[in-house]
Amino acid sequence: MTMTELAPQTQALLDEAASLLDAIGAVDAASVPPDVVVLCLLAANNLELAGGHARRAPLVDGDPRATIRAAMTALSQLDLDIFGEQPVLEAAQSARRALRLMG
Repeated sequence: MTMTELAPQTQALLDEAASLLDAIGAVDAASVPPDVVVLCLLAANNLELAGGHARRAPLVDGDPRATIRAAMTALSQLDLDIFGEQPVLEAAQSARRALRLMG
């Protein structure tokens, strides 16, 4: 995306989703498969390319699945023009694959 400034609500949603997905990268390796970690970190990176800023965040209820779902919920609240941008769409697809791998 080439936008220099995002609407505050859009910025907040991108930040939230990026932070939640990035949090998966910090979990104990025994609790989340490596391929899920990679997909979540890829998604967080794509959201940063879209203008989001990942910040340190805890897992939702200590649960990786709930955390991925919360990130996807944030993404679902984006305007369609933002959601349709390539990095955001790729992030959503990566998060979906990660959740599917978690079972």
